[in-house]
Amino acid sequence: MRLDQSYLLPVAFATLVHLVVLAVISGFWIGEAQSKTERPRHIQAQMVDLTALSDQKAAQQQIEVDKQRQIDEQNRAQQQQKQLEAVRQQRREEQQAEAKRKAEAEARAEADARAKAKADAEAKQLEQQKAEARAKALEKAKADEQAKEARLKAEQKRKAEEKAKAEAEAKARAEADAKRKAEAKAKAEAEAKRKAEEKRKAEEKRKAEAERARKAEAEAKRRAEEQARAEAARQQAAAEERANRVVGDIQGYIQGLLQQAWRIPSTARNGMSAVIAINLFPSGEIDQAYVQTSSGDEAFDRSALQAVYRVERFERVADVDPIMFERRLRRVVVTFRPEGLRW
Repeated sequence: MRLDQSYLLPVAFATLVHLVVLAVISGFWIGEAQSKTERPRHIQAQMVDLTALSDQKAAQQQIEVDKQRQIDEQNRAQQQQKQLEAVRQQRREEQQAEAKRKAEAEARAEADARAKAKADAEAKQLEQQKAEARAKALEKAKADEQAKEARLKAEQKRKAEEKAKAEAEAKARAEADAKRKAEAKAKAEAEAKRKAEEKRKAEEKRKAEAERARKAEAEAKRRAEEQARAEAARQQAAAEERANRVVGDIQGYIQGLLQQAWRIPSTARNGMSAVIAINLFPSGEIDQAYVQTSSGDEAFDRSALQAVYRVERFERVADVDPIMFERRLRRVVVTFRPEGLRW
């Protein structure tokens, strides 16, 4: 059995005490011998009880051992107290780290919620602006049509008043001329009738031209609206095509990273497939991944999930427009097959 290090010092001290006692006794005996040789007539003797001296030394050693044991026990108690305090400190640090992690997770969730609310508000505001623009355009078209009708009625009223005034003047002249000359009256009446007929024809012609102009304007307006709708549809189709190209590029990028990170298990067989759903943050970091459709082989499913988490982040996703991200890339679904990945 190995001797405890805490007893080495007491044992060494006891050994040293024994050596000192032996040296003192030896010196005493030697001194007595010399004294007996030199002064034979003055001999003194003293009785030494070695047993009592040994018991006294043993008692002293036992006291020293007890003291050392008490010191060791105090040291062990202090060491245990320090260890207990260290454990408590470690627990406090772990609790603080857990609280910090929860706070960071809550902060990220709140930031995602704010980003989504902002994107929804912007989309709603854009739709409202479009609706207001359409309403204003309709109101303007209606006001223009009403103004045109009002101008036409005012023009007709003015011409009718002018006609009535002219007829009254002609009639007055005709009556005056009738008093002077019957022939002049007949001629004036014939002239008035001719002018009235010409005026009527002119009025009919003007109305016909106005109607043609109105129809031409309506046709031009209809064509302009059709062109505007066609241009809007073309722009929307172009935007959709650009979005499809961006999404396709990002999908190819994600597929490439997953293909590199996937370690196909030895249990994989042709025809097996596992569908993995991946939820992403706007930064491209993986929020969550889970097996949407199992392949039937646990190792195969697990290898697909490990490939997703091995990538950790799709950096190019952070460059995508937030609205497009929310609509097309917030959640992606990837099919893992031994022959390759597909969407």
